[in-house]
Amino acid sequence: MTGIEIAGLLKDYGPWGAVALLALALMAVVSWWRECMNARIEDAGRAATALERAASANAAAATALDDVREGQMEIARLVTQAMKGAEGSDELTKELLRDIKRGLDARGGHHG
Repeated sequence: MTGIEIAGLLKDYGPWGAVALLALALMAVVSWWRECMNARIEDAGRAATALERAASANAAAATALDDVREGQMEIARLVTQAMKGAEGSDELTKELLRDIKRGLDARGGHHG
């Protein structure tokens, strides 16, 4: 509203009209602010839920990786035992077991 329009309203409705208009404007601003805050609270809730789900997924992935590492270490242990038990047997079998062990070691498995 321009100053001329406000002056016209004051002339037509007096100071009580201006107070009523001010109250209506204030109610509109408070309503808009409340909606804005509610939207922010909802956004924060959605973000918290997404973070919680991501943390849960990360924990599950870490557990799965630990299981894979444990499996690799067990395979490496069994290969090492098989290599020790294969001493004096077929040279091709020993070479294949060495290849498997080297592959596991290269992937970060158990050394030994």
